[in-house]
Amino acid sequence: MKDHLFFFIFMLHFSTGCIVSDQQQTVIITGYTGASVVLPCSCAHPQSTATTFSWKFQNSDNRFIPVFEDEKYSGRRVLFNEHSPTNLSLLISDLRTNDRGYYKCLTEPNTFTYAYLEVKGCDLVENRKTVEVSGYSGESVVLPCSCTELLAKPEHIQWTYFTENKYKEIYPNEQIESHKNRVKLFNPNTPGNLSLQISALTTDDRGEYQCFVSSQQVVYFRLTVLHAEEKPRVHIISLTTHQPSPSHQTQELPPLQQSHHTPQYVFILVSVFSVVLLLAFLALSSRYGKDEVAFSNVVYVKTSSTAAHAQNVAEYVNARAKQT
Repeated sequence: MKDHLFFFIFMLHFSTGCIVSDQQQTVIITGYTGASVVLPCSCAHPQSTATTFSWKFQNSDNRFIPVFEDEKYSGRRVLFNEHSPTNLSLLISDLRTNDRGYYKCLTEPNTFTYAYLEVKGCDLVENRKTVEVSGYSGESVVLPCSCTELLAKPEHIQWTYFTENKYKEIYPNEQIESHKNRVKLFNPNTPGNLSLQISALTTDDRGEYQCFVSSQQVVYFRLTVLHAEEKPRVHIISLTTHQPSPSHQTQELPPLQQSHHTPQYVFILVSVFSVVLLLAFLALSSRYGKDEVAFSNVVYVKTSSTAAHAQNVAEYVNARAKQT
């Protein structure tokens, strides 16, 4: 009755006909169980208004029945933007798998558009398989269970524990006293993550568990609880890098990185040898005459001696030449 009154007041705002957009076309919409979805429908002309309109759903008999008269939509459907006379979109919340199918948005001049709603439900990862899980007494353990579509919230979720020759519920209703206040969903913010966390483990928690969504969707678990002293010990090795002090930063380089510069003492030896050779030449010249020993036979050795040293040698040679 309340819905009919709402639509009566709502339709008083409409005065002219509405030709819907995408007339006689089908729009495909994808939703997820437990979530909400919007089925689009609007007047093609922004100034037009609809005097009457309706949303219909195709049932199993292939007949279109009014959505707002079907009890299964009670409390789950509303106009998406009731304040806009040209926006006739339908919002459906808390989606269920039986909501999938064809919907029709129909206006007064018998113009309509279709929307096909695809609802993805929860298909369990590792469905029908047995998963082995180990934990340690006194700690927590997570039994991993999730939907292939993490956005899909299952219509039903139940965790059970096998005891006294039958499975008893431990989540969401804790029917076993030993599990009370110790079990919770590991990540409740992700609709499709159904993993169960058990805290303060004891050896009595070992056994078989079930993540149950439906008779076709169930995962089995076998939990092993070990004593804390059985936990492998982890040895941590600390590695430190020695930083040399400033006074020790000048060190020999590795063999492949040693400097290839010629040592300074080599240049000193070459310079001394050159001076000795020059003196020997001058001595021979003064003894046998400068004609007997050609000045051109003097061997000049290029060294990296300083400019001052080279100047001293040149002045000495000129002085000796004048004496002879």
